[in-house]
Formats: sequence, structure tokens, C-alpha cells
Amino acid sequence: MKKKFFQSVFGLGLLLVFSLQQACGTAKMGSTWTKEDYTDRAYTKIAVIGIGKDLAARNTFEQDAVLLLKAQGINAVEGISMFPPGAEKIRTAEDYINIIKENDLDGLITMALVNSKETDRYKPGETLYAPSYYRVGQYLVRGYRTYSTPGYYTTEKSYLIEAVLYNVKGELHKGKETMVWTGQSSLLEPTSLESASKSFTKRMVNQLIADAIVTPN
Repeated sequence: MKKKFFQSVFGLGLLLVFSLQQACGTAKMGSTWTKEDYTDRAYTKIAVIGIGKDLAARNTFEQDAVLLLKAQGINAVEGISMFPPGAEKIRTAEDYINIIKENDLDGLITMALVNSKETDRYKPGETLYAPSYYRVGQYLVRGYRTYSTPGYYTTEKSYLIEAVLYNVKGELHKGKETMVWTGQSSLLEPTSLESASKSFTKRMVNQLIADAIVTPN
């Protein structure tokens, strides 16, 4: 059920691999790439866009990312109202450029589920020691009995997610290269949509700020 749920959350897009650790204050993305000549890192308004058709999921990820970016002094907005799902096939490059200009955007961050996989892992059994008592003559003696639990195989599921930053400053035209940064991470057996969103967006924003990929204008 989890696999189908996360596929519906973001759809199947790009095929990239991530590494995501347990949530902590300094947690970051597993791997990143930054354009070599990327220097203009100050943004006045960034739209955060979840790629997928599930409105609840998009809202959750976009809202969490926007809140974290704003806490760092970055002017960020949710992209769902500007880029609603379902219209991708009928939009042209010119349509996207117009949306960017009309909303005074100079940056875009997209987030998308790109793949998922299952891994079988063997969990070894355990040996437990329980106290027991028995008589030896007139004495009560304590001993131990051992109990062993069998080993077993379990299936772990991970969901691969990518964030991409586009610099859309200046004149835009069809075919112009605007991608300046990507970050990759994986979610291992997330317990809920909310926990998945908080884990991923926290790592994404931590990385963007720590590496000064985005700064306030």
C-alpha cells in the first residue's frame, strides 16, 4: 500500500537515487550537484512545486518547504495555485514563461518522487535468558533457561526523491538552461505522508542554506 500511495503522491518522473538519514537538526541531502558557474544566488521570490496530481500531498510538501525557507529569510511561495496539476500536457514553454513573469518569480524549486524499490533483509533470531528456580536438598537454587526466537526475512521499502532548483532570472526563452542545483535523498519506510514531507523538506532546506545555494535578495 505504501508503494502505491507514494506513487500517487508524486507520480513517476525522473529516475534518480537519494540517501536520507534520520531527521536531525543538521540533516542534509545524500548527494547534490551544483552548476559550475553558478554565482547569482540571491532570490527575491521562489515558487516551490511538488510534481504530481495528488493535491493533498502536493500541499503538504509545498507548505512544509515554504515554511522552512521563510524561517531562513527566503521569500518562498507555494506553486500549486500557479502550476496546478493536470495542465502540464497543454502548456507550452511560452505559457510557463508567462506564469513566471506574471508572478514575479526568479526561482523555482521542484520536488518529485523518481523511483521506489524493495530490499529483502534477514533479521537474525535472538537468544533470551529467563530465570528459573529449583530445589537442591533444602536449598532453593536460581538458574536460567534459554529461549531462542527464529530469524526471519523482512522487506524494506525506500522511496527516491529529487529536488531541483531553477534560476529563472533575466530573459527567458524556450531551450534556455536554467537548472543550477539538484539534491537527492531517499525515504526508508516512512510512517506517514506528514513525516515523509517533514524529513525530506528539512534536509533539502538545510542543504540549500548550508551551501548558500539560495540567499535572500
